[in-house]
Amino acid sequence: MSRDSSTKPLDEAIDQIALTGVFAAPDSATLSDEIYVALREGLMVGEWLPGSKITARSVAKKYNTSLSPARDAMTRLANEGGLTLSEKRMYSVPRLSPKGYMEVIELRLALEPIAALQAVANISEAAISQLDRLNEDMRELIDDGEFQRALILDSRFHLDFYRACDSLVLRQVISNLWLRIGPTRNMLFESYRREMTGYKNHRLILGALKRKDGARIVKLIKSDLQQGAERIEKALLSADQ
Repeated sequence: MSRDSSTKPLDEAIDQIALTGVFAAPDSATLSDEIYVALREGLMVGEWLPGSKITARSVAKKYNTSLSPARDAMTRLANEGGLTLSEKRMYSVPRLSPKGYMEVIELRLALEPIAALQAVANISEAAISQLDRLNEDMRELIDDGEFQRALILDSRFHLDFYRACDSLVLRQVISNLWLRIGPTRNMLFESYRREMTGYKNHRLILGALKRKDGARIVKLIKSDLQQGAERIEKALLSADQ
């Protein structure tokens, strides 16, 4: 199925995810802060592949800014582990080892169900409807074979859901984990994505959300994370051979 002009709002929504995203810059933010937030969230949702080279010029062009704030933002992200800086001063997206990936997954499995459980009590009907739309848009992209763009919406589904939890500290810790793991999620096998496993899991999560069934939500979040993690670990192990 080809995408036509009627899909333009969806395309624009995906393109602007980093700028409208999960943890916005403060009102007093500098241009460097804004680029940092945009680039950080782009990494979190899988906008870049592991090992991708990133230059200050490409970042400046993407976010329509000058080189200086782009360099400042990239330096901050390198200090946080979101980017790798080589001896030749070249920036790239980190490649996680299978062990490094599973270390992050263990923390996600411990923390994200807590955030989801807190979010159940707080999330609005409008926010649930938005999650539903994101999931249906993701299904459409998978049908079209646009797997990386679908992955961005998959990431957005989770991160937007966790925004409703009470704890700012918990949201910040989860965002740091996603900064490290976001690009690696692109390693999911195409066959797994075509199975619509994530979409189906999200449908179950949405059903439990509408019923305010916190215990069910915790089980579903853990299952969703574990299913994807098993496939990505296999992909990483295969890449190492």
